[in-house]
Parts: sequence; C-alpha cells; structure tokens
Amino acid sequence: MKKTYHFSLILFAAICLVSACRKMDATYKEYVVPSGLVYPGKAIAIAQSGRNRVQIVWPKGVDKTVVKAKVYWNSFADSVVVDVAAITGDTVKVMVDNLQEKNYTFVIRTFDAQGNISVPVEVNGGSYGERYQSQLLTRPVNSTLINAAGKLTINWGGADVANGAYASEIKYTDVSGAAKTQIFPVLLKTTEVKTTEITDMLANTNYQFRTIFRPDSLSVDKFYTSYSDGGLFSIDKGDWHVVAFSSQHPGGDNAAVNFIDGTEHTRWHTCAGCSNYPHWIVIDMGAPRILTQFGVWRTDFDSPGGDKRGPDKFEFLTSTDNVTWVSQGSFDFDHNLNGEQRYVLPNSPKARYFKFVGTQGSDSNMVLGEISAYGL
Repeated sequence: MKKTYHFSLILFAAICLVSACRKMDATYKEYVVPSGLVYPGKAIAIAQSGRNRVQIVWPKGVDKTVVKAKVYWNSFADSVVVDVAAITGDTVKVMVDNLQEKNYTFVIRTFDAQGNISVPVEVNGGSYGERYQSQLLTRPVNSTLINAAGKLTINWGGADVANGAYASEIKYTDVSGAAKTQIFPVLLKTTEVKTTEITDMLANTNYQFRTIFRPDSLSVDKFYTSYSDGGLFSIDKGDWHVVAFSSQHPGGDNAAVNFIDGTEHTRWHTCAGCSNYPHWIVIDMGAPRILTQFGVWRTDFDSPGGDKRGPDKFEFLTSTDNVTWVSQGSFDFDHNLNGEQRYVLPNSPKARYFKFVGTQGSDSNMVLGEISAYGL
C-alpha cells in the first residue's frame, strides 16, 4: 500500500512538470528561429591613428560567406559600408577621413548574402591634428663636429620620445652636388641615439634637420617639425697640428701644442724670462674651412682660480697656403675671465691655416689654455 502511494506521487509530479514545460515552450515559441541563428565571422580589427583620420584594419578571415561590413562611429550616427567581397587581398582596410582631433570608438559588423549579421566588434582609435602638431619640438643639436676628411658628427640633445619622436631627418648637399636626405632613428632598441655621422656632405656647405613624430606605433601618418639650420660646426682639432710658434717654456706642461689639445686645463706658456710680446702660434687645420668664429680660453692649470697672464689684446690672421696672410682684426681678451671668449669673423674667410698673435699683455711672457674655431 505504501509503495503504491509513493508511485502515485511520482507520477503526479512528472505530469505537472511536463505540463509546465509545454506552457513555457508556448510562451517563447514566437521568439525561436526554427533553423537557429547564423552569425557571419566577426572582424578581428585594429584601429590605426592618423592625421584627422583613422584606418580600421582586419584580416578577411576564413568565413567566405561575408560579403560586406559596416563601420560605425559617433555612437552610430556615422557609418561607412565596405564591399568585402570586392577586396582581392587578404586584408580589409577602411580609412575614415575628415575626423575631428579626438579619440573614437568604432563598431564593426559583418554581413553575409542572406543579411545575417555578425556580433559587433569595438575598437578604439585616435585622430590627431593641429593640437598635436603644435606640441611637437624639434630635437636640438648640441654641437656639430667636422674633421679634415669631411665627416660630420652631429651630437644630439634629448628627443621628445614620450610625445612620439622616433627619427631625425637630415637634408644636405652631397659631394656630387645632389640634394640628399637621410633618416636616422632616435632610439636603437630602447637606448637613445646620441650621435649621427654623415660622410658625404659637400665641403663648406651646411645641413638642415627636423624631427619626425608618430603619435603611436600603429599610426598611418607621420608628423614633422619645421626644418632648422645646422648652425656652426666645431672644427675637429684631432686633425690640427702646430706648424710654428714664437716660444715655449721648458717642459711638456708648457708646450705650445697644449693650446689645441681640447681642454683649457692645460697651458701654452711662452718662455718666461726669455720672451716678450708679440707671442704667436701657427695652426694647420688639415683642410680648408670657412671660418666664422673662434674662441679663446685662459688656463686654470696650476692656478685653480684662473691664470691672469693671458694677453690683453691679440690679432687673428688666416691663410690658405701658410705663405700669404690676411689679418681678420685685432681683439680684446679679458685675462680675468674663465671660460671661452668667442669672437666673430665678419668676413668669414676661407682658410686652412690661422695665426694667433698676442700683441699686448701685463707680463713679458704669455700663458693661455685653449683655442677653437667654428664655421663650415
């Protein structure tokens, strides 16, 4: 009797469950697609930034039923239709032009010939314009060194890598007289490149440079700063040698060659007790250069505060052959001042040799630290 009762309860529960399921099926029947929903292959896309535009890119994929796609932006207010079936390559590229400078969210949906729609895909991309351009700074040139063989070494300042600086562009005239442009990366892996060498620039000419930016690594467009002139070159003293000099005090610490060794911490000391003004030295730069400026330092060798035995006045002369000399003027020198004292040569003479002549000073002998030349 007890078994019959239990069986009856189970049977009643099963009948109720079947009845409930039939009612539920009736409720949702109108929403069920008999053959199931079809979703074409979705676009696995990326957005590439650009100048007032963004490019959307994705592979065509293995779903050959996809015949078109639609890209939406501005919260579906704007869109563009893409004829995927007409694309012969394996990549779909959609350029969205005339965009304001801001970030965008793009929604991509693909369609098959029966009108079935893929699940939506969202990608984000930025459009850059005048606001971004106005923030870009040219990477500065700290100095430019040229040697007798014509090799130019550009020493760079810091680049605005955080804002997208990735290369420097150098424009110059090569040895054949042709205009030439070279691109040099700002970074080598993760290390900032500090120097650039150019070996084929036409002698006695200058160069121009600018910095190239990309807002991000996927950007389809580059941004450029304005060109800047290369400015003055430092003439490489590695090629210089002393041709002649008036005198030097005994000992290597006093040698005339110290006047061109690249530091004001050494000295050229003319013979003490056995020389008088004028004191002079002739330098061969190794190749003809157009000189526009030169600089002179007093020394701090053996005189930490600076040696005051420099001249009060000197003359600077130039020559192309070490025979015929042209005076470029008489100049004042402050023997109480440390650091480089720079002088302009208004005539910009072309010369291979120059002569420095100390003409007047407070002592009979003369002590100086260094001399440099600048030009093209």
